[in-house]
Amino acid sequence: METKVAAFCQEIAGDELARLAADKGMTDVLEDARAALASGDTNARLEAELDALDMLMKTSRNLGMYPPVTRSFKPLPGVSDETGAQWWTCPGGWCVGRGRVRPQQPAPVCALAGQVLTSRPVLE
Repeated sequence: METKVAAFCQEIAGDELARLAADKGMTDVLEDARAALASGDTNARLEAELDALDMLMKTSRNLGMYPPVTRSFKPLPGVSDETGAQWWTCPGGWCVGRGRVRPQQPAPVCALAGQVLTSRPVLE
């Protein structure tokens, strides 16, 4: 569910999802999902709404909202577990975050809560 929420947060930061939802009469689904997340209500109905919006994206551009998330690390035997790699993390804990922190990169902002994402070490 955190991966779905992260994808949704990235999509609502732009205008394509809102445009597609308006074109297909799904604005109410989009707004219900946004309101549910803003209130912290992450239940089965929210997941169904996110899946419906993902299907809307897939049918319109064949990509959808849910890319695979790969960010694991396993050290070689006898080597320290610390890599120094950081990952942008949702301050509300709603989603899986938004990618690796790069040097001198400005911190992204959560499109839903308006809060700055925080950097945390990449964990296995």
